[in-house]
Amino acid sequence: MRKMLAGMAALLMLAACNQNQKTDDGIEYKIIRTSDTARMVAKGDMLMVDVKAVVGENDTVMFDTYANKRPFTLPSDEPTLKSVFALLKKGDSATFFIIADTFYQKSMQQPMPAGIHAGDKIKFTISILDIYSQQELQDRQQEKAMEGIMMDSLAVLKYTEGLNGLVTTSSGLKYMVIKAGKGKVVKKDDKVMVKYKGTLLNGTLFDETKPGQPDFTFNVGKQQVIPGWDEGLQLMKEGDVFKFIIPWQLAYGPGGSGPIPPFSTLVFEVELIKVN
Repeated sequence: MRKMLAGMAALLMLAACNQNQKTDDGIEYKIIRTSDTARMVAKGDMLMVDVKAVVGENDTVMFDTYANKRPFTLPSDEPTLKSVFALLKKGDSATFFIIADTFYQKSMQQPMPAGIHAGDKIKFTISILDIYSQQELQDRQQEKAMEGIMMDSLAVLKYTEGLNGLVTTSSGLKYMVIKAGKGKVVKKDDKVMVKYKGTLLNGTLFDETKPGQPDFTFNVGKQQVIPGWDEGLQLMKEGDVFKFIIPWQLAYGPGGSGPIPPFSTLVFEVELIKVN
């Protein structure tokens, strides 16, 4: 009899564990706990998480970092999800449901897109990959920044080794004359027309003027281009072809841009077609 009662109690406990629970603000959730001793999410923490969000009867996937392997970094006090985050530890996974209206109003702060309707439930699956305090996050970002700067500096040394005729300006811009022209010298505010090719130090092409398309036109010194271009073009005259090695401080800085990684020195070959 005792064994039977113990078995029934175990089954009831198992059933209870498999049931969804609710937070104080009404979010239905279920947690898969990996460790009772892991670090708990605290107020003010930043969380590195994998998230999959599926909405509606057709299970439309809104985003899925498990698949694209690009985890999100979210604050623990994220407006809609904070009550669930507060229950989790590093390594935990959870599923929970948020009404679409609430999520788009509080978290996204924008209207719901086509195909998502008022009252739809969004099913979130989330895994806490890591937890950082604000100071830990700053330290980690600084460490990554120093690593990026060092790697870029080493790549510049390797790229410029053996380059003859390379000149470095006081700002750190490096250039060499590939072909000398005889036309008008560029001054600040001049309108110039150029052909160019831009690559990373490893040779990866990220931009260029293409045959059959208009040449690139801009006004020098008006911050219409990166600072390295504004400085470099004022060293040129019509007909010149220069190679510029532009340090990241004069290019896209610590944030990068599109295909250009953070802390990237860039190489441009620029032909000055016309000066107005």
